[in-house]
Amino acid sequence: MAQIHPSAVVAPEAKLASDCCVGAFSTVGPDVIMGSGTVIGSHVLIEGITEIGERCQIFSHVVLGAAPQIFQDRSEKTRLVIRDETIIREFASVHRGSVKGRGVTVLGCRNYIMAYAHIAHDCLLHDDVVVASQAGLAGHVEVESRAVIGGQAGIHQFVRIGQYAMVGACAAVSQDIPPFMMAHGNRAKCYGLNTVGLRRHGISEEAILRLKQAYRLLFLSHLNTSQALERIASEVASCPEIDSLMHFIKLSARGIAR
Repeated sequence: MAQIHPSAVVAPEAKLASDCCVGAFSTVGPDVIMGSGTVIGSHVLIEGITEIGERCQIFSHVVLGAAPQIFQDRSEKTRLVIRDETIIREFASVHRGSVKGRGVTVLGCRNYIMAYAHIAHDCLLHDDVVVASQAGLAGHVEVESRAVIGGQAGIHQFVRIGQYAMVGACAAVSQDIPPFMMAHGNRAKCYGLNTVGLRRHGISEEAILRLKQAYRLLFLSHLNTSQALERIASEVASCPEIDSLMHFIKLSARGIAR
């Protein structure tokens, strides 16, 4: 039997694993599913069609599954999905998807969403993403695995943040940030590799050297993006990291932050 504080309001239709905990004055709606070991703090609001995985920690005053901030929204049947072992700190908010978008907002496994952060409708966060305090992600943003978004950063709708990228505090990001890069400023630009993060996650020194070559061609050579990609393909030895970088850039619809 789930441990539910006497002051909490949990709809009878909600599906909670037997070892979930729901704190004081929290509200859980009828379409909520909650996995084993998940802990909900006090004064949390979880509504809409929201699925929370196993061993998640949701701290006080968090809002999950609220309607998108869209005029004349009609998203009653859209969803929010939060995967296993994700932590969401105080006063953060994550909205469900929209009818005109992908219909679902997804947070992958082991995400860490810090206090007062906001993740809007239709966002897709892969695994092991960190979103620092007061950062805001507009609708339809995609953040790949192990990326870090600094405090008070603002991410424009439809922007993509590549894997292992580091977005600095207070950055205003209006174009895609390629994988493995560091970006900051208003408007954000790339200023080198996230070498500390790459080494921390076990990326080889050989791969880092190749990424540095690619960085110089992309951002320091005065070539346009297409020319830089051609030079990378011909001059930089292939490896999974280089292949991932080039694939990301080729798929960019908004252009990369240069």
